Amino acid sequence: MKNLKPKLKTSLNFPSLVISSTSPITNPQSLITLILRGRWDKTALQVAREIAKNSDLDWDNLSKFVYSEALTPLLYRILRNEDWLPENVQIEWRNAYYQNACRNTLLLRELGKVLQSLADVGVDVIVLKGAALAEKVYGDIAARKMVDLDLLIHPEDLAIVREIVANLGYQLAGVEMQSGFNEEFRNEEIHVKQGLIDINLDLHWKLVSPVYYQRTFLTDWFWETAIPTKLSDAPAFILGNEAQIVYLCAHLMLHHGGKSLLWLHDIAEAIAFSPTAIDWDLVISKAQTYKLVLSVQQILLRVADEWKAEIPVNVRSQLATLKPSWEEVRAYSWQHQTMALRLFDDLAGAKDWLTRLHIAWDTLFPSRAYMQQRYQIPHPLLIPFYYPYRWLRGFRKVSG
Repeated sequence: MKNLKPKLKTSLNFPSLVISSTSPITNPQSLITLILRGRWDKTALQVAREIAKNSDLDWDNLSKFVYSEALTPLLYRILRNEDWLPENVQIEWRNAYYQNACRNTLLLRELGKVLQSLADVGVDVIVLKGAALAEKVYGDIAARKMVDLDLLIHPEDLAIVREIVANLGYQLAGVEMQSGFNEEFRNEEIHVKQGLIDINLDLHWKLVSPVYYQRTFLTDWFWETAIPTKLSDAPAFILGNEAQIVYLCAHLMLHHGGKSLLWLHDIAEAIAFSPTAIDWDLVISKAQTYKLVLSVQQILLRVADEWKAEIPVNVRSQLATLKPSWEEVRAYSWQHQTMALRLFDDLAGAKDWLTRLHIAWDTLFPSRAYMQQRYQIPHPLLIPFYYPYRWLRGFRKVSG
């Protein structure tokens, strides 16, 4: 597998959107980033205001881009008292803000039920991502879009948590490739509850997904530094400041390829509104310990450069000199590719050849139930023919 060693690009390519040939703005991310920085930097908002007033912006395309980045409610929260938004855009963004307020209210009410039910049986939970950030960092549950509710639990509590959430009306989403595969080789599973809104409850027992990290990444420090709090009137934990930054960088890089303005803003916001001083030496030390140098380095340097986050100069210099490990580069480079490359990454990250054989077999020959659901096979007799289709499709994408 060494001959497949990936080359890390020194800079990440992020999509741009040309707004108008007569406009000085060629990338809406620049304008949107300025507006988002306005949450803590009034000068940035003033610059954004002048650019918008003096540019021929294509607001329809800009709104589409903002929507695709899940930023519409947040931008309305920042700009709701501004007079330079076109009326139709203001109405559209205001509607999105209040719709998100209603949705998040329902999500957080359900979160409270889940947390209380788990607390009643002595299960500790760290609330991750949007549900924790909306209240504790943003201070406005309507501003931060949430797709699902993410909870970190101890691996040994998985069985009882599954039982509790089933009693609350949740069902496991999807079918595993083979029974027990997710628990052994993945870091999460999604449970779904249908109702006024469909709710996805994402249970994590590890924080990041690549198999390499499943056997090397212990969550002890994240639990030790977690902060007890209440969310939706129920007891819970949230990540400590340094752990939050390390995790958000890793999540953005390994799960989203570093390409999400919302997640970048989460990190910049967490830095700007940190309730206590951030121990940057600890952030760097833990990035090295957990083999997350690439994630922390790339994301924090970008947040410092583009978002003007207050990261000390000496910390930025130290970040720039760090050398990511080969395993980190491989995990990042292969996780967002085809089934074949993800399989190669899983195999390379496994602890021994027996485990590699287990992963390869389950991935290449998943259960009939998985195949039928995954490929929507119209008749059970056709299932055997879809296995070669699965293999060829994966390798065809690699070669293409």
